[in-house]
Amino acid sequence: MRDKHDIQHYTDDPVRSFDHLFVFVPALNEVQTIVQTVKRLLNSLNGLSVETTLVVIDDASQDGTTQKLKGLAHQPGLKIIFRHFPNAQKGKGMALNNALAWVESLNLNSRRTLIGVIDSDSRPDSQIMARIYHAFTHSNYDLIQTGIGIFNQSSFLTLMQAFEFQVSNYLEQILRMDFGSAMASGNGQFMTLEMASTVRWRASLLDDLEFSINGLFNGFYGGFLPEVLMPQEAVTDYHALIKQRTRWCQGGMQCLFKYGRRIFSSQRIPSALKANLLLFMLIPFGSMLFSLGAFTSIMTMYYLLISNYQETFGILMTIIILGANVSAVMIIAASRMHSPNYPMITIKVAFKMILGNLLYIWCLIPVPFISLWRLVTGQNNWVKTAHRMPSGSREVDK
Repeated sequence: MRDKHDIQHYTDDPVRSFDHLFVFVPALNEVQTIVQTVKRLLNSLNGLSVETTLVVIDDASQDGTTQKLKGLAHQPGLKIIFRHFPNAQKGKGMALNNALAWVESLNLNSRRTLIGVIDSDSRPDSQIMARIYHAFTHSNYDLIQTGIGIFNQSSFLTLMQAFEFQVSNYLEQILRMDFGSAMASGNGQFMTLEMASTVRWRASLLDDLEFSINGLFNGFYGGFLPEVLMPQEAVTDYHALIKQRTRWCQGGMQCLFKYGRRIFSSQRIPSALKANLLLFMLIPFGSMLFSLGAFTSIMTMYYLLISNYQETFGILMTIIILGANVSAVMIIAASRMHSPNYPMITIKVAFKMILGNLLYIWCLIPVPFISLWRLVTGQNNWVKTAHRMPSGSREVDK
């Protein structure tokens, strides 16, 4: 049996089995999609060689979602948990803990039971679920995180989110697994009941990072599935994107101040992974310094363009080419690591991503500043992500 830290990551033959898989789906004001979502997810769980239960957590919805879910209560393999005020709408982590408490009440073997967390806008099929289960039976990992695939790459913003998830985050998760452990990263995270019960979700605005960090402190490690993409809808509105990224960024800052020293001194976290996590949580502060310096440089270059056009234009083009080359190298690296079944990034899409990233990083400049302001002023409320319905212009919060 290979150790969970072995470079091979997954074994050829199964090393363990499980009795039950519970998939948690938090839902808040999803009246337009909840019926379709439940039916789709129930179908995706059919055929697995393990007993499955879909657990939908209605977080005190006020748009008719509750009534829709009550109409689905008769479905086999479905458990619906209704949360009520004043305990409802306290964040995704608290909703997940509610479902976890119900699973724990069943007194199942925590080492032979799996928990999954999937967003309500996700569209996994039975093959994706089967490969996730295969990853657990063919490894000793306590947590499995899938890749993320953006299925609505129809605009500049959605295309660049695809670059983030399918290139930047993809490469980082592969590195983290080689460093000792992948991390839970939003949609498509699965773990043993033993890990979930020991760690539990907490109040950070980046609950998956906090969950993974506390898992590492307790000796739980994660694997990444680079060949599996959990379908996810990208945010289509710039204002909604800033709100989403602000929540993530502020949550990372919370984790840095709360766990930074402990991560640095932990004996259970490999040194390379420590460096990666600390750097990841420090990036927003470096980004703020870079932004301030960049604005000063822009003003200087504007003056120089007037007085010394040719030389200044050459410097500017050099900076643009270097930035484009970094994005290109990342796309090439990610493409080389993709399995044959992974949807390839075409040359046309890659070119758009390379050029688009030069603008996209500027679009996100407000995020760390807003995050820090919210943090120092005590604004730690959960700001939900708005997704646009495909059938119209109405948006729903997640």
